Amino acid sequence: MGLNINVKIKPNSMSEHVQIPNNINELVASHQELTLFFNAMDEVFFSVDMINFKVIQISSGCEKLYGHKASEFLKNNRLWFELIHPDDKHLLDGEEEVLQRGEKVSKQYRIIRKDKSVRWVENKVLPCLDETGRLIRVDGITRDITESKEAEEKHMQSDAWYRQIVESAQEGIWTIDENEKTNFVNKKMADILGYSADEMMGKELYDFMDEEGKAYAIACMERRRRGSKENLDIRYKTKAGEDVWANISANPIIDETGKYKGALAMVTDITQRKLDEEAIKKSEANLRTIFDNTDSSYILFDADMKILSFNALADRYSIQQNGKQLEVGTHARDYFTAERWSLIKEMLDRVAKGETVSYEVSYQRGDRTTQWNNVRWLAVKDKNNQNWGFILANKDITETKTAALERERITADLIQHIKDLEQFTYIISHNLRAPVANIIGLSEMLMEEDLDQAEKQEVVERISLSIKNMDTVIQDLNQILQARELTNEKKEKIYFLDLVNAIKTSINNTVVGKKIQFNCQFDVDSIFSIRSYLYSILYNLSSNSIKYCKAGVSPVITIESHQLKNKIELRFKDNGKGIDLLKNASELFGLYKRFDTTTEGKGMGLFMVKTQVEAIGGTIKVKSKLGEGTEFVMLFAV
Repeated sequence: MGLNINVKIKPNSMSEHVQIPNNINELVASHQELTLFFNAMDEVFFSVDMINFKVIQISSGCEKLYGHKASEFLKNNRLWFELIHPDDKHLLDGEEEVLQRGEKVSKQYRIIRKDKSVRWVENKVLPCLDETGRLIRVDGITRDITESKEAEEKHMQSDAWYRQIVESAQEGIWTIDENEKTNFVNKKMADILGYSADEMMGKELYDFMDEEGKAYAIACMERRRRGSKENLDIRYKTKAGEDVWANISANPIIDETGKYKGALAMVTDITQRKLDEEAIKKSEANLRTIFDNTDSSYILFDADMKILSFNALADRYSIQQNGKQLEVGTHARDYFTAERWSLIKEMLDRVAKGETVSYEVSYQRGDRTTQWNNVRWLAVKDKNNQNWGFILANKDITETKTAALERERITADLIQHIKDLEQFTYIISHNLRAPVANIIGLSEMLMEEDLDQAEKQEVVERISLSIKNMDTVIQDLNQILQARELTNEKKEKIYFLDLVNAIKTSINNTVVGKKIQFNCQFDVDSIFSIRSYLYSILYNLSSNSIKYCKAGVSPVITIESHQLKNKIELRFKDNGKGIDLLKNASELFGLYKRFDTTTEGKGMGLFMVKTQVEAIGGTIKVKSKLGEGTEFVMLFAV
């Protein structure tokens, strides 16, 4: 017996997009296909009547997973619980309470199959509540996760074993007694010095150094006897008489009485690094000449991203952009934010593989002008083609970038002017044609001799009305032209809260009458812009929110500001009637476009909002659904 899916279609409950089968045969066929689909899957799909605590549906996959047929589950309502491993049954404690709250449940536990084998399963259950909130049914799916659980366990064991191997093999380990004689070395330590472990046992620490190194080590060991821990670089002599540099992390060994019993050192061979550093020092004089006579800044990092060298221009850029001077030996991450450093590391991985990464960045100078830089990251290879460092090149391209942006701005302005001309032509040809035609026609009527005085008066009144209509259109055109031309007003620091308070004062009578609530959350409290434009934008949006509020619902207007990198985001949201964007999105900001005729208006508000937002260099987008309010999202450059 497999999963039996019952399909019920409730009249008038489906979306207009749902296609209902033309006849019962199609419905039955669809039902059979769906049933076959679920029964063919390894996962177990089930439904349980929570009123009668009875399994009402279960797919055929139960036999493969549990070893029991679907009919057994339908007959024995406790069977599924009886199959849960005794040690895991507690995992289901409190499950029904969670389902009663309408929350889904997901659990992993073991089951004991009919053949007594143990399997891991994952069980996900979704509650179904009636209109009173009572749990009446649960639907769920159970799948076998035994293989993934076993793989996870093996992975954990393998990972622990792998870490143990790596941790013991990466560094040399060397311990000496209180007399500076070797009492333990691992294979890695012996390999570093070219000895076997047995050959090193019993030898003094100083037997592996020249006279200069011995004098340095004696001073270090005196500090060790006093309990000092150190990290230092020491030069040793190998069995073959060659120099080998090692980084030592040394710690004293103190017994429970506080007596010095020797020292432990973790030793890393840094010979190649030392050779690389020496090569860098030798070439630094030549690089310095190049560095300080170029229009680009350069910073040279070692393989660990510590600064090795930089030119004067790089130091000047760092002070300008980060407020910090560059220092040799400091790590690159000290000059970047955590977010930026994460991106830098990704780029360095690409650079280390041979790729040159180049990009453009901008920042605001103290005088509020923008500087543009072209940034390049390059890898530095040694003679064996191994990475031993990186170069950060930074060039000021402000002049070139400004010219390019100006060309783009001019092009955008030309396109906008063309659109404006087309729009004005449309307004003149459509909105002025009617009043002009009326005036001409009515004027001709005045020339007729058979008109009596009353008729002439009516004609004159109609001419006057047409002239007023024409004057209104001309005033609208003038208002649009003024909005598109930036005024002589200077930009200033504008506090959003002050602006909102001024708007609330302006519409005070309306606010009191309709109990309008303003909710403001300004993460960024101010913006550098033109006050009159920003006031007009927020005033028009507020006026629209009040005008098109839902009947019987107190209007709530929410205004927020957020910092987004080099932009300020201003969000304006209301709980009004909303707009059908599927139908009206393309004409939303159009001139004389109205979408709600139940309220008086000309269709100028949103057109002026968009015009003024763009006039001060911003963009505006809208999110809305009928009956759910409207949200406008505006972005302004900092």
